[in-house]
Amino acid sequence: MASSKGTEKTLQKLRESVNAGNYYEAQQMYRTVARRLNKQQKYQDTIRLLHDGAILLLQHKQNGSGSDLANYMLDTYKLASVPVDEASLDRVVEILSLYPVADVGRKTFISNAFRWTKANGEYPQGDPELHDYVGTMFYNEKKYSLAEDHLLLGTNHSAELIGKLAYEWAVEESVQYKGIYLARIVLQFLATKDILFAQLAYKNFISAGKQPIAGESQVRRAPADEPTSYYIYADPWINFTQMLLLTVQRDASDLFKEIQAKYEGLYGSEPNFVELVQDIGLQFFNIQKPRKQGNMMAEMMANLFSGGGGAGAANPLLQLGNAKTSEDLD
Repeated sequence: MASSKGTEKTLQKLRESVNAGNYYEAQQMYRTVARRLNKQQKYQDTIRLLHDGAILLLQHKQNGSGSDLANYMLDTYKLASVPVDEASLDRVVEILSLYPVADVGRKTFISNAFRWTKANGEYPQGDPELHDYVGTMFYNEKKYSLAEDHLLLGTNHSAELIGKLAYEWAVEESVQYKGIYLARIVLQFLATKDILFAQLAYKNFISAGKQPIAGESQVRRAPADEPTSYYIYADPWINFTQMLLLTVQRDASDLFKEIQAKYEGLYGSEPNFVELVQDIGLQFFNIQKPRKQGNMMAEMMANLFSGGGGAGAANPLLQLGNAKTSEDLD
């Protein structure tokens, strides 16, 4: 109780200093008190102090000083092994919401926040809720590439929003076939066997704008099911994506191979698309990926010195996006 009262008194003095315009002196005092509290392992008091200071300074447009305290708070998160939960994330989001769009400190804060969620959370690529917030923020700023990178690692809401993003991005770029923006999203979700997110992205892309329809077809989801009507679109990328979504929900490796062959002329010139389609075949139908062609002599030497395993023996799945870490996604 004494500690809480003492912290409250300190906070009040520091708030008064900031409100009086003594920004630098207040920042230094925040840091001094925070260091003392950390030495005493009073981490919750430190976090409360630094969060309060970061918010107050950012509200007073003291972005550098506010950012300094915000990152100090994250350092304390790591020092105290603070878990990634609603309360700890809310502090991060509240601070992030106060950064001006063009402030250089925002990028550093985002990177540090994801480092903490990777170290203290359960998701190697960073917390999905934080990815959803950051991705939505970039989407609202029309920074589609940055938004896409985060939304791919987010939540159900992220998957819905990324479908809308793909359509808007395609419209902005005035491409002949908007569906290519949809396909690259859906393929990345399917390559990690995430059918739900792929379906959400597809549904929201289709509903985002009118898609020219070329016809209609009847499809059975399973042999005993009644046939369901599906549109055939004028955009071959949408048809390709729709066929993949239907096929991965069935035990239909032959059909998957048929789709590969039929649409190879569409996606075959793009190595990333080829790799993703192969990953989908491996994930859903155990269709082994073709061994990459290499220098024969180099391969023989690799086999010799690795005991016969071969340079191409390990073939990990392609990471989402462009193999970026969450620290790069800002």
